[in-house]
Amino acid sequence: MQRVSSPSNGMASGLAAVAAGGAGGGSSESPVVARLSVADGGVADGGVADGVTDRASARIYLASCLDRHREAITASWLATVEDTARERFPDLDRYLRSLISGLYEVFRDDQWSLTQTIIDGLAERRARTGLRLEQGIQRALLAGRRSILEYCDSDNPACDDLLLDVLHECLFRFFESYQGIRMASENDRLHTRIIKSLVMALEARDPYTKGHSISVALLAQKIAESMEVTLDADRVYLAGLLHDVGKVGIPDAILLKPGPLTDDEWKVMQQHPSKGASILRPIKLYPDVVAAVMTHHENWDGSGYPSRLSGEDIPPIARILRVADSFNAMTSTRSHRPSRSVDSAMEELLRSRGETYEPRAVEALIDLVETPGAMRELNLASLQIDLGYVAV
Repeated sequence: MQRVSSPSNGMASGLAAVAAGGAGGGSSESPVVARLSVADGGVADGGVADGVTDRASARIYLASCLDRHREAITASWLATVEDTARERFPDLDRYLRSLISGLYEVFRDDQWSLTQTIIDGLAERRARTGLRLEQGIQRALLAGRRSILEYCDSDNPACDDLLLDVLHECLFRFFESYQGIRMASENDRLHTRIIKSLVMALEARDPYTKGHSISVALLAQKIAESMEVTLDADRVYLAGLLHDVGKVGIPDAILLKPGPLTDDEWKVMQQHPSKGASILRPIKLYPDVVAAVMTHHENWDGSGYPSRLSGEDIPPIARILRVADSFNAMTSTRSHRPSRSVDSAMEELLRSRGETYEPRAVEALIDLVETPGAMRELNLASLQIDLGYVAV
């Protein structure tokens, strides 16, 4: 086991698909640097000033970093790309510069026009070819976050949180753009915006689960694709994205409690699958997605909630979500406990196979973990701060 250190060449193929435009090196006299002042939480050239403690000053500081260190950040980002990918896309540095220019405008003026153009270009190419790029976009953004933080104070929570939020927004904008190109109706586009809003509303309440929904969605989709079941992998992904949406209806005192829940609090928490299904039904989402959200905490032996379903009575997508959700939760840091290693999490899943979890879903996850490079491709960490340990 080893910590993920770089994305695969999926990032290269994704970014190289973007039409180069709006790129350019940083000027010696940056307008952002000129705007930095004591009132703004001014920043010296060497690092984050004590005044960078809120989002406004963090936004200005990040724009300054991108503007002053554009070439260095591009080089650092480019260094994460494999040599074969760089040979296939010799203009990759130009595309990276375009994306950095777009992010600079986001932080400087909250202006998304250039970044949106880049995202739309990525989505349009993938929609035309019939290929997915959700995972490639994640890898690219994670690599970019690390490269940017090399030139910022990565220990500053205001900067780190803002950078994560912007990259998270990029991912959702890509998903929306990609789906929008493929969807025929305005209703489907509206669904995409609603889904984005629901997931981000949940993750804004609970910082310890930021990126959890996307990570579970990607893992569940991969498990479904490896099992011999007739399921729409895109719907599995959508169910994973929405599986915890019912937690928006759980009081903060329970949802954010740093320690174990009391019996009464646990009864309230167990209402979140039902609440999630109630939220999704009015927007006429796919019935199998709603059913998976409703039953993703049912156990194979009938000991789960809310309906104590068992075995084949549990919807197939929900059985997969049960495994993916548990694995991601165990390998992620929470307020009341540290993360567990992949080996420890797998041992727990194996012990509970046939009781809590469907055996075939656990076996599919084991195969996935043991497949060289598969977990790196999946990038379970999504946009979380702690990437955890994954098998390669």
